[in-house]
Amino acid sequence: MKAKRIDHVAIAVTNLDAAVATYQHNFGLEHVNGGEVPSLGIRNAFLQLGDAQIELITPLSDQGPVADFLARQGSGMYLLALEVENLDDAIATLQNQGARVNLATGSTGQRLAFVSPRATHGVLLQLLERREA
Repeated sequence: MKAKRIDHVAIAVTNLDAAVATYQHNFGLEHVNGGEVPSLGIRNAFLQLGDAQIELITPLSDQGPVADFLARQGSGMYLLALEVENLDDAIATLQNQGARVNLATGSTGQRLAFVSPRATHGVLLQLLERREA
């Protein structure tokens, strides 16, 4: 498996609109897209930062991984997303090493893989493969 770059960092927040305003006003970041992602149980906003993005996320309900995270520790860094050369190879490599990998679909139908923090020294990793259009 070869990671190419940091694609984005996700920050869980309790008030998405206030968080977007903070990052726009204090850091001059541009809100480029976002919305509801029912398959992941979140509403999000992406802000551009160079060739990477900051994704602000809030849960759609009081149940699910993001809601649980916020209940445990409040707003904060939720995950690090890495772009990989080949998602299928990355998943196979990690599973062969005993890592728990959960598959999901993003808002644009993109395949995502979430790697258990137990396999990554406490960090939830999201892996994705960007395909040229």
